[in-house]
Amino acid sequence: MDRTQSYKQTTFTVTDPDARIRKASDLMAFELYAAGDPLPLGEQVGNFKRIAKGTKIKVDAAKVVATGSAGTLAFARAISDDGATLLGWTSTRNFQGKFVNQTLGAIPPEPGASRFGPNAAWVAGTFKGQVTLVDIMGASLGVRRIALDTLDPYLDLVAAAAGAGVQVAINSGFRSYPEQKVLHDGFIRGLPGFNLAAKPGNSNHQNGIAFDIAVGGGAGDPTYDWLTKNAPVRGFVRTVNKEPWHWEFDKAKAARAFAAGTFKTSNVRV
Repeated sequence: MDRTQSYKQTTFTVTDPDARIRKASDLMAFELYAAGDPLPLGEQVGNFKRIAKGTKIKVDAAKVVATGSAGTLAFARAISDDGATLLGWTSTRNFQGKFVNQTLGAIPPEPGASRFGPNAAWVAGTFKGQVTLVDIMGASLGVRRIALDTLDPYLDLVAAAAGAGVQVAINSGFRSYPEQKVLHDGFIRGLPGFNLAAKPGNSNHQNGIAFDIAVGGGAGDPTYDWLTKNAPVRGFVRTVNKEPWHWEFDKAKAARAFAAGTFKTSNVRV
């Protein structure tokens, strides 16, 4: 199974009663019933076309659209569960789960890519090479990127949590050099909304092992509590003091933490 496009192997349920169908030529516009169209019961010419709530569907294509201040929006081309009928494009927010943790495709590095480019990996201030990334829907319904090498462990963590009724999803994964520079510059300048951030080239978010997981604080939050009990055995460990959301896929560190009966490295006190 191709886990870099997980949405193609998933059956979704439409949960929004107003799941409007978008125009394929302009995903920001809606399809309307026109004269001559078959009209479902209760519909009339000029009404929005919709996919009925409760419909089971498959998705054969997905697109992400940048919308300025609104960030990004994801859309899916829905087909019937048996694959026989094209239903049309609609927002992924209309589906149960809203596409969170669905992978949208792999992004290999381009030939001759710069060490400051989108796929460039850095460790402790040193450029280490280019990595293949995977687009994935994050906790806040924005598209994030994670390193392909960590995709299977992360999705296995997600599945294990889901089996316990807990959602694991990320707010941040892999960061490019320019992205890290923006965060670091904002922190240094004390700009509103910017937190502590390592110098560009020095963040573990740049080498593909760091995940900022959506947790509502520390102990007492269901996701955080589940992670403390279950993440280390799956190779994930807390590594940054005062950041309960920051977890890293590091098998060696996680194994040492697990053997010591904890979920964090020795520097993490809070």
